[in-house]
Amino acid sequence: MSIGAPDPKSFQGMMDLFAVVAPAAAVEIVLPAFTFGPSCTQIARIVYMNQCNPGQLMMVGAYWFQLAEKYITAGKGLDEEVSAMDSEAWQGDDCDAFHEQSGKVSTQLFTIAAFAIEVGVGLFTIAALLAVMVTAYAALATCLMAMAVVYWPLQAVPFTAPAAAAVRTAAMSIAAMGLGVLQSLDGALKVVGNSIAAAIGGGMTVSWTVLASQGNVVNPLEMVGPTAFNMIQGLAQLGLRNAAAPSGGRHVAGGLGHLFVGGQGAYNLGLNANDIAGDGDVNGAEDPRSKYGLDPGNLDFIPAIDPPEWADDDAPDWGGK
Repeated sequence: MSIGAPDPKSFQGMMDLFAVVAPAAAVEIVLPAFTFGPSCTQIARIVYMNQCNPGQLMMVGAYWFQLAEKYITAGKGLDEEVSAMDSEAWQGDDCDAFHEQSGKVSTQLFTIAAFAIEVGVGLFTIAALLAVMVTAYAALATCLMAMAVVYWPLQAVPFTAPAAAAVRTAAMSIAAMGLGVLQSLDGALKVVGNSIAAAIGGGMTVSWTVLASQGNVVNPLEMVGPTAFNMIQGLAQLGLRNAAAPSGGRHVAGGLGHLFVGGQGAYNLGLNANDIAGDGDVNGAEDPRSKYGLDPGNLDFIPAIDPPEWADDDAPDWGGK
């Protein structure tokens, strides 16, 4: 049995692309936000709050699928070895105990595989929706940036002022329509994200219960510390981002909010471009955020990842061959 786990490295190109597209949009939206007002300010907030790399999320999801395939292969191999045993050559209490224990191990392997698939599916789902979001806001930011660049020279000359007004009207109309699309996507992301988080939480609880029933008791208290730390860190980052983002409501934030969005975009764009220039990929090799663990201003939206240690491990040889 195989789930056909994708190669994580196959998402490197997608990861490199979004490492440039997402932060570039944060830079491009600054001038339109100054120029065209509230709708563009709200777009800037959505761009800022959804800075991400869908390619990297899919790469991580692919590792979860690979993990699942390793456990499935191990479980299948164990079942095949047990089934191949000569039932007439070995009988009795020891044989029965062996079959019972091997069945428990097999159940644990397939349970872990099922949970890994659930996490992988969740990551792929949210990454696909984020890819649509980033592509949409990048296209909108580029369009509005071009219109802002056209607007200001026309506005500076009296006899072309009517043309500037027409550009402004068109830009505000495009921004309003684009904002509606982005808000719909943003709402869908929240619903899907919450649903995936709930499903993974439920899946983890079910997995723990099944493992415990098969003799592998996982102590939840061992997970409290790391889980609490991750939650506190995540909530702190969300609070910081909300405080620094331009206003998402009717009252438009001051210019510093727009500049911060552009500064974050320039920060990530510069470091990612430098990383790509090093060896052609965004992999952290030329990125001080990965090399030294430093991220001034907490502006990095997804740090570089290393392949897990088990990625190249062979499947267990239950037959001892």
